[in-house]
Amino acid sequence: MLKRKSKSVARKVKSRSPAKKAAPRKAKRGYNIHAGKATGREVQAMHRLQVLTERYIAEGLTPADARTRAREELRANPRGDWRAG
Repeated sequence: MLKRKSKSVARKVKSRSPAKKAAPRKAKRGYNIHAGKATGREVQAMHRLQVLTERYIAEGLTPADARTRAREELRANPRGDWRAG
């Protein structure tokens, strides 16, 4: 009876480099309201607020009262282009 020689299979071992790290998986991004740039709806609302405030100041209200009154008018808007709160 003959003994078979076992063949040793040499595996290549990759050396780890400390500088190379796996990139983090890209997470599914949700809508972030505070991402930086204002949305079109917000821009329109801010412009409308400014226009109404200037109109009330021209009528003779103080800047603080004019701003308050303009905000109230925008919040009462049924279209909802100004966030209530």
